[in-house]
Amino acid sequence: MSKALSTEAIDALRQLNEVGSGQPAPQLSSSVAAELLSAGVVTRSADHVEITCDGRKYLSGDCD
Repeated sequence: MSKALSTEAIDALRQLNEVGSGQPAPQLSSSVAAELLSAGVVTRSADHVEITCDGRKYLSGDCD
């Protein structure tokens, strides 16, 4: 079963999913970034977070 995310975290995950390669990632609050990191749906990369395959699966509803 996937971890339930707050509305703010889901919105942030959707924004991250829409970022194209080479485009800057949206700035996230530290609490939202921490929530996404703890859920395993993003990874930290330098000064921002990036969506993972698990994050894309979460958005598509393919989670168990």
